[in-house]
Amino acid sequence: MIRSLQWALALTGLCAVTAQAAEARDLVVGVQEVRARFDPGMETGNTAFPLTNAMFDTLIRRDFKSDERGTGTELKPGLAESWQRVDELTLELKLREGLSFHNGEALTSEDVKFSFDRMLDPDSRYSRSRFQFGNIDRVETVDDLTVRIITKTPDPVIEKMLFFPGASIVPKDYYQEVGFEAFGQNPIGTGPYVFVRSIDDDRTILAANEDYWMGRPPVDQLVFREIPEISARITALANGEVGLINNVPPDQLSAIERLSCCDVKSVMVNSHVLNYRTSNPIMADKRFRQGLNLAIDRELLSRALWNGKAVVPRGHQYEEWGKLYNAERPVLAHDPERARKLIAELGYAGQPIQFITHPVYYTNGLPAAEAIVSMWQDVGVNAELQVSENWYKISNDEADIEVRNLSDWLVVPDPHATIVWSWTVTALWEGNEDFQTLGKKAAATLDANERYRLYQQMQDIWIEEAPGTVLYRAPEFYGVRNNIIWTPYSVYLMDFRPDNLSFKD
Repeated sequence: MIRSLQWALALTGLCAVTAQAAEARDLVVGVQEVRARFDPGMETGNTAFPLTNAMFDTLIRRDFKSDERGTGTELKPGLAESWQRVDELTLELKLREGLSFHNGEALTSEDVKFSFDRMLDPDSRYSRSRFQFGNIDRVETVDDLTVRIITKTPDPVIEKMLFFPGASIVPKDYYQEVGFEAFGQNPIGTGPYVFVRSIDDDRTILAANEDYWMGRPPVDQLVFREIPEISARITALANGEVGLINNVPPDQLSAIERLSCCDVKSVMVNSHVLNYRTSNPIMADKRFRQGLNLAIDRELLSRALWNGKAVVPRGHQYEEWGKLYNAERPVLAHDPERARKLIAELGYAGQPIQFITHPVYYTNGLPAAEAIVSMWQDVGVNAELQVSENWYKISNDEADIEVRNLSDWLVVPDPHATIVWSWTVTALWEGNEDFQTLGKKAAATLDANERYRLYQQMQDIWIEEAPGTVLYRAPEFYGVRNNIIWTPYSVYLMDFRPDNLSFKD
């Protein structure tokens, strides 16, 4: 069906233009999945980011366009017009005057304090956010427009953490009035778009915030429409039913490039990773896990699945880390002979290893999993693939999960929010106390040289213990109708604020 679609589009070279697309004032975005909960403190996954980012703001913004690749790391004011470090533990922020939530309530320092207090409450359901913001000791209000965030230890990352979507500011009075469940289903923020309604497994409809502090958005409605199949997303783009689509696999780029109405945009985003259940009897010996890693031909995956555009990294790190990046680390190794030897030494008796994945959540996630299972079988591992639509609902605590695929975090461009989060809060790695201790030390010093040294030790432990692996850093491809001026960022936010969305006349 996909090949037929490519031929049809190539032969016509034409695109249908609907009245909606011609007006270009309602933007429909075709995505692989739409969820029905919108609390930014809870919904911190890739498919949730675009929606929460559209409805909520953070105190500090990351200027992704501070470099031409959309991977910039400079900080700029958000809801806070300025900030300063009072001492090693205290960050003081001044809020903009005249800000209000979608329901008209004025935003004050009390809302900021509440936004963090609700997540830090040990009895709340915000366990992941509580881990991510766990170094915050308390938040204090100085006056209506001044707030102080006091950390437990000196925090080198706190300013960057404040543009993580989980740090979005919510209205205290409304949240307390409706409660946790109702807020997640009927959210109110300060962002450029106002929640209208959501239809499960179909679409979420947002309206322009007429009083947005950055200026009114250039569209009356922003609609996220769920279209799981890539062929259907491309058809909808060609027909003008949607103005933009995400998660385009490399082998389908030509179908969009042949369209006279549309362009392909791309940006390097997160890395795809595998997690191993280290407590599983089969997986318990690190030599077995090392063998699994050595069996994976990452360069082949890049060539076969990404047209060579996915990058095999030097360990688990990113150039956006700046001075904390080590360009001298070797790329992750591929050595199937060494893998066979390690696995044979263990007396492995062919017990099955289950690799669980979602059919469409990650671009090329399923074909990558199929290829990896085959690579493991080639070195003598009885690997099996399990595809589950409920993949993201399966708790890490379920013991039958032996291997699962995830992506890491680069919204915050710092090792603390990449290797620490990826190999603690979302990992299946037990017995990693040394790794965690180093991570805590690195997160509690403002000395960049010391942080670099500690993170190198953590990388060494990670390679040796092999609690999983990084496959590659992948690009994200978007199909965009060519009357839309929009820049993708190096995370999955899909920002449609007035400074990143406009239309050609």
